[in-house]
Amino acid sequence: MPHPEDPAQLRRRGLHRVRVITAVLSGAAVVGTAAAAVAVAGADAAGASSSTSTSTSDNSGGSLQGPSGFGPGGSSGGSHASSGGS
Repeated sequence: MPHPEDPAQLRRRGLHRVRVITAVLSGAAVVGTAAAAVAVAGADAAGASSSTSTSTSDNSGGSLQGPSGFGPGGSSGGSHASSGGS
């Protein structure tokens, strides 16, 4: 006939199992969060590098202009800067 286990021993074993499971789940949450952060940072870096080239070449001789049309060959304002005197 098997002898019954000590109730204190059963309680300690149960608490140990709860602590181990909690530690494993916490570690998995940290790893998952870090992986998500790395994936988002990688996507942001790839998106930033592809959207930084804003200069375009026109067909009238290869002059460059910015995204808003300012600069040589742009459509805003005159083509020459003036110091005010003639």
